[in-house]
Amino acid sequence: MNSATPALLALLLVFSLVAIPVAAGPGDGMQAQLQTELQDQTVNDTAADETTARLELEGEIRSDTVSYGPDLGVVLTATDDELRTDYAQYTIVEHEFEDASQNKREVLVEDAYDRITDRSDELERRERDAVRDHAAGELSTTELLQILLRNHNEAAVLSDALGDLDDRTDRIPGYSLSVQDEQNRLEMHRTPVRTRLELAAHGSGDETDVVVQTYEDGYALSILDSEYVREATRFDNREAAWGSEFNDISDAYEYAGELYPWVFDNRQSAGAREHTTVNLYQIQAIHEQGELEAYLDGGTGNVHREVQVLSYTSLPTETETTWTDGERRLALNETPANGPAKLTVTGLESERPETTVTVDGYEVGELDSDGTIWFVPPAESYELTVTTENSSTTVTVGD
Repeated sequence: MNSATPALLALLLVFSLVAIPVAAGPGDGMQAQLQTELQDQTVNDTAADETTARLELEGEIRSDTVSYGPDLGVVLTATDDELRTDYAQYTIVEHEFEDASQNKREVLVEDAYDRITDRSDELERRERDAVRDHAAGELSTTELLQILLRNHNEAAVLSDALGDLDDRTDRIPGYSLSVQDEQNRLEMHRTPVRTRLELAAHGSGDETDVVVQTYEDGYALSILDSEYVREATRFDNREAAWGSEFNDISDAYEYAGELYPWVFDNRQSAGAREHTTVNLYQIQAIHEQGELEAYLDGGTGNVHREVQVLSYTSLPTETETTWTDGERRLALNETPANGPAKLTVTGLESERPETTVTVDGYEVGELDSDGTIWFVPPAESYELTVTTENSSTTVTVGD
């Protein structure tokens, strides 16, 4: 970190005062209207080089935070998808396979395979259309998550159906059908974020706060529980029909090292797999801050999908900002790439047990016994509010 930069910023910002009036809150009394002073800000210019790079969205981004819990619609849709997929596969294969000739068996298997891959294509179209509609304000955030979960569930059913087809090909002498590449393409729809949302949707876990960011050609979903889990997809980085930009899997692996230099410099293990028939290169790495999985598209040579599971407490601080309002002090530590932020509030000893924190009006939780809370911030500037029974403090972050 350049030691001159924080000192200069502190000198400039200590004279910058921001007074924000706070409206009266509900309850028996009026909340105190506090004046907030931006006291100091320091920036670590090298923080981004001390953690993993992340797939970024571009253009105008819609950002929203929702709490996701039990949803009957998701359960019913998933069941319906499973029934229809089973019917499509087994009516083609199950009733005729045993009595069919070898040539007929090959035709039955290939027809079933084509139907399943057509459904797989439909998952991608459905997801792309839903993200685009959400970015345009034509689809709610909850509706988008329902569609992503529907794909999560249907991808599992389709993958199982491919496995059944693979088993049947073993019973056709001299015939083979590779299903692994298609199964891995389906696996892109089954992510740790969606698994957590599925548990919440079925009531198997607590309601889950998820930060959703979309633009016309991509999205990112972020969850903060015991880990920071983020999945991101760029549809504009996918051209499956084009030839590959990579000579072979080693070429793709080497390029991944250029895209994620910190990960490969600090890797504990790493590997790559080539899925030739779907023009994808799967990169996986375990490093000292967590795990990375990325799918490079052969057609564009860029990252199409990415999943990262990170220990948020091990992430470096990129910006630290403090505000004061009398005895109360707010310190916000922001991590690189719009990652999790840590808020610490002091001067609230008698009020802390009932202190809530909101981001743009959405309650992200309460301060813990140490006066801290971690949360995933929006993509753009936002209002951060700390509220007790008797007072409220609001600051603007990123303005």
